Amino acid sequence: MASSFLCSPAAVDIRRLVVHSYPDGIEAAGARRLTVFYGRRGKPLNKPRFMLAELAHKLARKLQAKGIGTVSVL
Repeated sequence: MASSFLCSPAAVDIRRLVVHSYPDGIEAAGARRLTVFYGRRGKPLNKPRFMLAELAHKLARKLQAKGIGTVSVL
């Protein structure tokens, strides 16, 4: 009899996409920071959402090119 873990699908890396922007323009330790989470469709969200790592990196490259802040894939 086969065990259940042999029939399960392969593990997929999932990540979160976050953009940190600094409204004052200063990236110092005590500066105000605005954190924005992005979803699967590339739209800003209020809560962090998980997405496939490949999609997160693809969207991160697009957002980084816009120069709106520091883009992180967590």
